[in-house]
Amino acid sequence: MQSEADRITAVLCEVLSGRLEGQEIGPDDDFYAMGGDSLTALLVVADATERGVPLGLRELLYHPTPRALGAHLAGAAGGPGDAPPAARLTAADLSLLPDGVAEALPASALQVAMVYLCETSTDPALYVSVLEWEVAGALDGDRFRRALAALCERHPALRSSFDLGTYSVPAQLFWSSVEPPLVAGPPEEPLAAPDWGAPPLFRCRVQDLDGAFRVALAVHHTLVDGWSLGRLAVDLMSLYAGVPLPPLPDGVERAFAETEAAQSASAEAAGFWARQTLPSLLFPDRGRFGGAADARETAGFPLPGGLVEGLTAAARRLRVPLKSLALAAHVRAFAELTGRPEVVTGLVVNTRPELPGSDLVAGLYLNTLPVLLRARDDWADLAAAALVAERGGSRYRAYPLARLENRLGRPAFDAVLNFTRLGVHRELDAATGLETGGWRLRGKPSFPLRVDVEVDGVEGGDRVVVAFDPDLVPPATAGRYTELLRRALAEAVGA
Repeated sequence: MQSEADRITAVLCEVLSGRLEGQEIGPDDDFYAMGGDSLTALLVVADATERGVPLGLRELLYHPTPRALGAHLAGAAGGPGDAPPAARLTAADLSLLPDGVAEALPASALQVAMVYLCETSTDPALYVSVLEWEVAGALDGDRFRRALAALCERHPALRSSFDLGTYSVPAQLFWSSVEPPLVAGPPEEPLAAPDWGAPPLFRCRVQDLDGAFRVALAVHHTLVDGWSLGRLAVDLMSLYAGVPLPPLPDGVERAFAETEAAQSASAEAAGFWARQTLPSLLFPDRGRFGGAADARETAGFPLPGGLVEGLTAAARRLRVPLKSLALAAHVRAFAELTGRPEVVTGLVVNTRPELPGSDLVAGLYLNTLPVLLRARDDWADLAAAALVAERGGSRYRAYPLARLENRLGRPAFDAVLNFTRLGVHRELDAATGLETGGWRLRGKPSFPLRVDVEVDGVEGGDRVVVAFDPDLVPPATAGRYTELLRRALAEAVGA
């Protein structure tokens, strides 16, 4: 008779094979080494749960092979854990909601921090993400307007606004309906002065060209993360093409609010993140919450196809995700730049609730939290340490960075690594049958030094982009770091 562990292992092999580009995944194949990432992990969690195998992201991080995960789940007592306490507005708050509001939730700490920085900044481009692309074929203006209206109806985030003063807690208000924000004029400044209380906090422009048309979506980052912005592009063009979209799950926004509330109140989570920091920063004169850094200059380099293939192969040999190898290279470069053996860097992490279909929901489901690592000469050790560091923080990934920085009385880090593997342009063409091109993505980060490692990115394919504030990071320093990272990635291929 088949054991429970063997049954779960067989289910997991099938689920992983279906989600990892049709690869045949065996019991001892590592999910991350075979190309898995945090968003694919969400789909694996949903698929496994639907097939009667309760699974959490943290369990997949710690037990990345079907056999190990099957043995763990078969021997675990109970489910993935009790639900966190609810995060809700009070009855008195709800009585004050204006007509037309369908739901209200506490705004996340990240949203509140972004609003604060925008209000204290003189930069209208701060936290405005603009995604542009061109579509072959004549524009049907009426059909496009209907598609945009349907997009607003589909995604509550696009119908939301913020009220930080009326209620007992800062609130995000989700309205029943909004006027589709199709505007004329240049897309570079579509949200020059956002009115936080007046939805929608995004704009769309479509420009009719000769035999084609160009679309620009400008969305404030308080509403959506990078993955969600790509999701909006896919959904908009699917609606335009008349392609049916799957229904969205209910409760994703509330589930995140509840998780953040529980972790915000957790002394264990607070202690964990405090131990991931160092007493001093690279830029000690940055000051205590002196506003957002103006990362207005960039450096970087393309990642040739051969280099990406080599890094992917090295990650598989080391049995770590490609993201962990990129983090290891970043730490190696940063340690050499600063002359410090221990490095604290921010790492952008996914915080989407583990609900079926949550990857389809547009919203702000990410966080940036500190990772403390000691640079090592051995790539296998350093990459493994990078994976262990991210795994260790996965349990507390919704803990607000603002709360940590309030406890420290200063920023927790100066440099940030963001690893992305979106491929949204390929999904859009495959889903809609439309031919798109000319992709362009713009947005300004608020850290002194932000490093984006993009694999299959919409604009530049495979590349590294280093954005920095020249008032805090001298261009020569940014250039030196960029060259050190280029060298570290090339060395990692031989790991």
